[in-house]
Amino acid sequence: MIRNESVNFSAAEISIIVHATEEKDKILEHFSSTLSVSPDSFSTGFAEGHWGNKIVLLTSILSKNEANSLYVKIKSCLTDTDVALLSNLFDFYDEKGNLYIRLDKQRVCMGKVSLSDGDSIRIKFKSILTHEPRKSTLNRMRT
Repeated sequence: MIRNESVNFSAAEISIIVHATEEKDKILEHFSSTLSVSPDSFSTGFAEGHWGNKIVLLTSILSKNEANSLYVKIKSCLTDTDVALLSNLFDFYDEKGNLYIRLDKQRVCMGKVSLSDGDSIRIKFKSILTHEPRKSTLNRMRT
């Protein structure tokens, strides 16, 4: 299991890609009701898809307290299988101790939370920086 329940992240970055066939406001509404993140915290950017379709890029930066609350909320909603996947630290953490997870966007829109590799909501939980090497940081997280 990853750490005990006393999580300690310095911030979190949420990134959501909204395709032309999806409704930005509905995705934000479902994300807010499922994971308690305000739609007002997101900024909007735009890109063009391979076939010239419009893509909306939503980004939110959460404070330390919001990030820690979001992590606890996500972890409490995950299945035992997904929590077990998160326990493999080297798959989800980088060398600085930042945690990267992807949530299934469609399932979040149905009020459920699960990990995903596909069309997902990307969340980077920023670790509080320490001056320890990666191996030491990851070992500390395990305990």
